[in-house]
Order: sequence, then structure tokens, then C-alpha cells
Amino acid sequence: MPIEKEDSVRIFDIRIVSAAGLLAASLSALPNTAQAGNLIAACKAEIAANCTGVSKGRGRISACLWAHGDKLSGTCRTEVLKVSNSRTFQRYIPADIGSGKGSQYEAGLRRACTSEVNKLCSGVKTGDGRILACLYARSNSVSKACSSEARLVVARYQRK
Repeated sequence: MPIEKEDSVRIFDIRIVSAAGLLAASLSALPNTAQAGNLIAACKAEIAANCTGVSKGRGRISACLWAHGDKLSGTCRTEVLKVSNSRTFQRYIPADIGSGKGSQYEAGLRRACTSEVNKLCSGVKTGDGRILACLYARSNSVSKACSSEARLVVARYQRK
């Protein structure tokens, strides 16, 4: 049975609406410019104190703040929690990464990244993915071996 012109228009319309819906859902999961602006404004002092030298972009500032979560003001902590629920943040620091404490994955990360952890993350408390967040925030300064191991850890949690 041939497709009528009206039917092909309806199919096209359905595809456009479906694609728009998927795009909207994807974008709603990303931290938006307003969220990023709110984070920077609310965390200005914490960024200056803990994230000097961290490159902007790809959620590095958010990751740095997450790493120093025990040192955040209430207002800053609220904004960091908002951003940490985005898919972008979760892609780099999966929510259940803290469940790996004491696991072979954490041991491998510590082995591969000992010098980086000691040099770049010495003031970061362990737990809740803070060390991984610190390494990600300073990813421009870590060795290839450390970076590779960190990617393996993240990939393991993304498969869960």
C-alpha cells in the first residue's frame, strides 16, 4: 500500500517532535549557563581558595569544588549539589563512585596516581569520589598512566 502525501507529512512531523523531545531532555540534564553562573557567583571565595590553576571548561571547576566539599559554605554547597545532578557532571564523576572505596578500582587509581594525589590533591579528604574529582579537575596536570586509570574507574561505574 503506497504512502499518501498526508501520511508522509505526519511521519515527518512525528519524527521532528520526537527529535525535539529528545534534544530537550538531553539539554535539561546539562548544567546550563545560568547554573554555571550561579555556581561561580556563590563559590567565588571557595574557587579562589581551593581551585587556583584549574582550567575552566568540561566541569573542572565543579569537580574541584566537589573535591573540596568539606570546605564549602552553605550557599556554595547548594549550587555544587545542583550542578552535580547533571548528566555532564555524572559522566566524569558518577554518583555511586563512593561505593568503590577500598575496591580494586580505588587501589589501582591510588597506585597509578600516587604522585598526582600527593602533589595536586593533598588537601582533599577521601570518599564520595573526591580524589577522582580532584584528579579530573586538574586533568591537564596528570600523567597518562593516571589519566588512563581514572578513565577505567569512571567507565566501570558508568556500566553499572
